[in-house]
Formats: sequence, C-alpha cells, structure tokens
Amino acid sequence: MPRKLEAFPQAGTRRYPWDEWLNGEVWQLFKGEDYTAKTPTILSNARIQAKRLGGSVRTRTLEEQGRESLVLQFRP
Repeated sequence: MPRKLEAFPQAGTRRYPWDEWLNGEVWQLFKGEDYTAKTPTILSNARIQAKRLGGSVRTRTLEEQGRESLVLQFRP
C-alpha cells in the first residue's frame, strides 16, 4: 500500500568526501585505499565537483612502488 511522506527523501551519503578533498590543501589519494573507482573516473569527478564549488582542480597521477595515487588541489 502506498504511503504519504512528509518530505522528499535526501540522496544517500556521498561516496567520497569532496568537500574535504577540495578545501584548497594538497591531497594524495591512494587507489584501493581512498578511492575504488578507476583513476580517470575520479579525475573527472574531481573536475565536476570543483566546478560545482566555483573553481578548478589541479591534478597529477603518480605510481610509486606499484601503488597508483592521485594528487589534487582545489583552486578557486
């Protein structure tokens, strides 16, 4: 039976803490530890989120001892 809700439900929690990662500090995120998506997908999402915040994001991918990581920094 259908039910009436008091308000439209909020979307689920965000998968990644973009507000924290895009605070202007330099962050190194490790694949498999900080993110599980493919690195190009995270790069694309970082650009989208930075644009949402009115800025851009500086990025670099690194590979150290077989570990892939992404360095990013938000720029207003």
